[in-house]
Amino acid sequence: MSLSLDKSIRLRAGAVLLLTSSIFVLDLLTPLGWADWLLYFIPLVLTLQSPRDRDSYNFAAVVTLLTALGGYFSPRDIHPAVALMNRVLGLMVMWGVTWMIVRQKQARSQLVGARAAQAQAEAGREAAVAARELAEASATGAIHRESQATRELLLSSLRLDGIVQSAMDAIITSDDRMQILLFNEAAERMFLTPTREAIGQSVDRFLPARFREAHRHHVEEFGRSRVTSRKMGQLGKVMGLRANGEEFPVEAAISHIVVEGKTFYTVILRDITERLRAEEHLRDIEERSRLALEAGQLGAWEHDVATGLVELDARARAIYRCDTGVTLGAMLDFVHPEDLHVLQNLIASAHRHDSPDSRFTAECRMRYPDGEVRWMVVRAQMFFEGEGANRRATRIVGTTQDVTARKRVEQLIRQSEERYRRLIAVSPYGILVIRADRIIFANDQALKLFGAVKAEEIVGRSPFELFHPDCHDAMHARAGELLGGSQGVPMVEERIMKQDGTPMDVEVSSAGFSDEEGPAILVMLRDISERKRLQDRLRKTERIAELGTVASGMAHEIGTPMNVILGRAEYLMDRVTDETVKKGLQTIVAQVERITRVMNQLLAFARRKSPERGPLALRDVIENSVEMFQERLVKSQVQVEMQLDEACPKVQADADQMNQVLINLIMNAIHAMPDGGQLLIGMSPADDMVKLTVADTGHGIPQEVIARVFDPFFTTKEFGKGTGLGLTVVKGIIEEHHGSIAAESQEGKGTTFTILLPKSG
Repeated sequence: MSLSLDKSIRLRAGAVLLLTSSIFVLDLLTPLGWADWLLYFIPLVLTLQSPRDRDSYNFAAVVTLLTALGGYFSPRDIHPAVALMNRVLGLMVMWGVTWMIVRQKQARSQLVGARAAQAQAEAGREAAVAARELAEASATGAIHRESQATRELLLSSLRLDGIVQSAMDAIITSDDRMQILLFNEAAERMFLTPTREAIGQSVDRFLPARFREAHRHHVEEFGRSRVTSRKMGQLGKVMGLRANGEEFPVEAAISHIVVEGKTFYTVILRDITERLRAEEHLRDIEERSRLALEAGQLGAWEHDVATGLVELDARARAIYRCDTGVTLGAMLDFVHPEDLHVLQNLIASAHRHDSPDSRFTAECRMRYPDGEVRWMVVRAQMFFEGEGANRRATRIVGTTQDVTARKRVEQLIRQSEERYRRLIAVSPYGILVIRADRIIFANDQALKLFGAVKAEEIVGRSPFELFHPDCHDAMHARAGELLGGSQGVPMVEERIMKQDGTPMDVEVSSAGFSDEEGPAILVMLRDISERKRLQDRLRKTERIAELGTVASGMAHEIGTPMNVILGRAEYLMDRVTDETVKKGLQTIVAQVERITRVMNQLLAFARRKSPERGPLALRDVIENSVEMFQERLVKSQVQVEMQLDEACPKVQADADQMNQVLINLIMNAIHAMPDGGQLLIGMSPADDMVKLTVADTGHGIPQEVIARVFDPFFTTKEFGKGTGLGLTVVKGIIEEHHGSIAAESQEGKGTTFTILLPKSG
């Protein structure tokens, strides 16, 4: 049995060592911010089984060292100061728990000792009664005949043996060598050992090995003392050892007597396993109740109506900031004045004998002297005695719960909801909520997208009324998926119909959700008209790039033979005299020159060189360009008027490209005035820009055409008289200069081109 006990102790110590080492390794491997070092509480609890108080303290010291090492070597994921503070606080709690465990052990030992002393006194009294009866029997035997004395002595022995054997507690008598002389039936049941095997054995056989030395020393000290007995419980809790190796707690009372120089010890033992289990169960119930109150932040109190005093637990005292045993008025001193009368009215109403409900619940605020305000929920029940008119209140039992944190959370939720409402209100997306094929919500951006002024114009309508008919089939399919349980569908592009009937391209995102009112669909709309326009422009740009590549190849392949044809035609013109042949050669030269101009425009469009911008006096470029067309202007009967502001600053531009811009615009103006007219060229400052205006009084451009004048290969001229690239090149040059160009025209009145260029420096 001793070997099995030692093995159990070693296994328990090994388990504590293995568990502690595992937690330390885990602490080293995990980031600093993880609180896995708190797992040391598990092996600390295992030290409860140790009989020595110092084992818990020793383990707490080791854990302190391991926690410090773990905090030093763990990977850093939070600030070390924060981790240090967390570990110091945790260690303080751990040392506090250790101290409480040791104190509980000591208190328990004292309680067991007191109970043992009481039992010992009872045993002493029983021994005295037995001794008195024995003395009486001996005296009677001395008076009567020897045979009668023998018979009475036998009866007394039988009577004493009957008492010993029928006792509920185990009774063991041993000599001064700790050899067992008496072992009653209760001892047999307790230690699972027959009397015949126990008699003559050492008392040590029924004690765990770790207690044998101390027990022998204690018995010797007791024998030398003048105390003849100790009551049940005075010895504290003693551990016994059954024949099957099981240890169990007992209370003991001990007495000794000296007969003919020999000392005999009698021990009365009581198995307290069930009692300790019941006490532990009771403590567990009390602890769970306490933890439940603490977890719910509940303070319990009870008001005695007869005395007018209130008893409060620790939590209630902290809430009401008063001691237990105060009056009800004193307990309510810190209730907020605005809530006090409500609470008092509820209590007064519950006091009435005819009150239909003896329970009440109220919310109130506590305003403390330091200015702190906290929310409380008070729940109470009134208890009565008597019936009818004699029914009167005797006490109020209640709890007070601090719900300040919940109130703060509710406030945060309200703030969050308000933020979401604001977010929806200012969202750049149009948001619709659809339930049962009807729109139940539309934000301001959705109203704007549909061209509505009030929500009533959208809410309540079917979404199919607001989307283009071409989209209805796809909408039905998506709605079926979302209402069938799908959380989302791919984003799609569709067309909506505004209130005025105008279609608009939108991007649609949809998601299904359910709330207390049932399934619904959330739809988010975004206007993509501008994106469509940019995509169209990108496609045109890509097409232009492809055409430019083709144009570059054509110019290279056609340029060389055209130069040969032109050279040969000019050579022959100088040598022939036949007018018909010469006229034909002139036609060849004119057409080749036309082909060359077209190819040059294609090259300018396809391979426009990067501008070499610098400070440029735009006035000089304008005058040079007009001078270049002087003969053409006179021949076409076009009068030129220039309004050039002398104070106009220089522009940041490339001279050659600005000259190309003016040549194109002046050429277009001349073509627009075949019967003559007026050409106006103006220049003036405009904030950080310089405004250049080229206007003619020609035939003008129709409104349905004006928006396309800058598109590549678009022209209003007759076939063979224009390529449709001139204004495209002009716009490209202006935009490369970070400027802008706009065209305005009225049929029969002329056209005006307005250019804005950034001024220099």
